[in-house]
Amino acid sequence: MTTSLGPICVATSASKLDLWDVEVVDENNCKSRFCPKDPKGRPNHKKLQQDRPADVVGFYGSLSSTIPRLFELAGLYKKMGAKTVAGGKHVENKQEEALSHGIDVVVAGEGEHTIRDLLLAWQNGAPLDSVSGIAFLKDGQMFGTAPRPLITDFDQLPYPDFSLLQYARMKFYPIGRIRGCNMNCEFCSVKDRTRCASPQRVMNQIAYLVENRKARQFFEVSDHFAADRDSALEFCRLVASYKKRKRVRFTMTVQTRLNDARDPELLQAMKEAGINNLAIGFESPIDEELKDMRKGYLSKDMIRWTDILHSYGFFIHGMFIFGYPKRDKTSSRIPLKDRVKRFRDFLLKAKIDTAQVILTVPLPGTDLRERLDKEGRIYPLEDIGWEYYDGQFPLFEPDDGISPEELQQSVTKIMGGFYRFRNLIKMIFNMIIHFPRMVFLASLSIVTFRVTYIVGAFQKWKRRYFRNNLMRFGGYLILKSWLKKFKEDKFLILLQEAKRKIRRSKEKFKTVSS
Repeated sequence: MTTSLGPICVATSASKLDLWDVEVVDENNCKSRFCPKDPKGRPNHKKLQQDRPADVVGFYGSLSSTIPRLFELAGLYKKMGAKTVAGGKHVENKQEEALSHGIDVVVAGEGEHTIRDLLLAWQNGAPLDSVSGIAFLKDGQMFGTAPRPLITDFDQLPYPDFSLLQYARMKFYPIGRIRGCNMNCEFCSVKDRTRCASPQRVMNQIAYLVENRKARQFFEVSDHFAADRDSALEFCRLVASYKKRKRVRFTMTVQTRLNDARDPELLQAMKEAGINNLAIGFESPIDEELKDMRKGYLSKDMIRWTDILHSYGFFIHGMFIFGYPKRDKTSSRIPLKDRVKRFRDFLLKAKIDTAQVILTVPLPGTDLRERLDKEGRIYPLEDIGWEYYDGQFPLFEPDDGISPEELQQSVTKIMGGFYRFRNLIKMIFNMIIHFPRMVFLASLSIVTFRVTYIVGAFQKWKRRYFRNNLMRFGGYLILKSWLKKFKEDKFLILLQEAKRKIRRSKEKFKTVSS
C-alpha cells in the first residue's frame, strides 16, 4: 500500500496554480470502495471522467511494462476530450512512440516546473514552443523544445501533498532525498548527475507525515541513499534526534550499495535513525557478469559485506539479475546449471532475508539495450511487447546457444528454492518451540519491572524465527499464483514467432555479408 512519488510531486506543483484543481489516481493503489471499478477490478476511467471531468490528464510512464496500459488510457481520455501528457523514463526515451499512441505532450526530465509552464500555456492560449523540456507534434512531425535544466534547489519546490491521492490506502510513504545517480551501470536508465535535497527539508516532510497522517513506515526512494555521504549522516542524525525528542517510532527502508558496508560510521548512524530495511542491488555473484554490468565491485567481498550489514541488525532485500549477456563474445561463461547453483549457494551463504531474481531487461535509454540492439538479439516488439518488460520473461536471444525457455526456467528454479511451502511449517515450528524458549523466559523479568527485556526478546524472536519465514511463505504464494497465470498466458506462442524472426534476420545478414 504505497504509491510512486513522482506523480505526487508533479501534481502538487500543478495544484499551486490558481485555476487548476488537481487529483491523483494510482491504478495500483485504488482500494477505496468509493472508487468506481471496471469488470477487471481496475478504476473505471469513464465513470471517473463523468463524475469529475478532467481537461488535462497526466500519465506516469517510467516502468516499461505499464506502457501498453498507459497508451490504452491515453486513447480513452483523448476520445473523452482531454489533453494528455506523459513523463517518466520510458516515454522520455521513446518520445515518438508516445506521441503516436495518444499522448499530446511528452515531458522530458523532471516535471515540477514543466507542468506549471505547460498548463499556463494551454490556459493562456500561448504556443507550446515556449515551454522548455517537452516534445509534441507540430505539423505532423515531432518537435522538441529546449532542454530544461536539472533542478538543484529543491527548497523552491512545495512539499509533496499526499492528500491529492484519491481512493488509496497508504502504509509506506515514499520520500525523496537524492535525484540522479553517479554510477554507470549498463542496464540502468538513470544517468542524471546526483543532486541532493537538504536533510532538514526531508526531515520536515517526515515530521509532517508522522504528525498529520500518522505515517509510521517510509521508503526513501533515492537510488543510492549514501550517494552524498555527509548529507546522509546529517539526515540520520536529524531523524534520530526527532524520534527521541517526540518519543515516536517509525521504520524506514532505503536503497543503498553493498559496499557501503565498509563505512561503520554511516551504518551506525543509519541504525540509530531507525533505518531497518535495506534494498540492495547485488545483481550477481558471478564476477564476469558484474564486470559486464559495470557494477564497480567483485563477488569476493559480497558475503563479508552482507555479514557486516546483518551484524548491525539490517533486514536485507537482495535484488539480482540472471542471464546477463556477456560483452566479450570470445570469453567463455560457466554453464547454465552451474550459474543456477552459484546463485542458490550465494543466497544461502549470505543469508539474504528476501530476494528478487529477475531476468535481464534491456530498458529503453540504457547502454545495454543499445548494445543488444546492435547485435540484433532483442525480440521484436510486435511479438514480445512492453507488457513483458517486468523481469519475468526472456526478451532477447541468450548467450552460448541457451534457449530463452531454459533461462526463464532457471530463474523459476532459483526463486522456487528460496520461497517454499516449508517456510510455513518452519514458522509454525518456531512458534511452538522457540517462542516459549525466548519470550516466555524473558517474561519472568516482569517481576523486576524490566518490560524492555520482554520486548527485546520478542523482537529478537520475530527477526530470527518468524519474519523471514512469513515473508518467504508469502513469496511462495505469489510465485505459485504467477506460474498459474503464466500457463494461461500466450507468451510462449509469441516467443516462438519472435525466435523465428531473429533467426531469419541472422540468416539474411549472413547471406548479404557473404
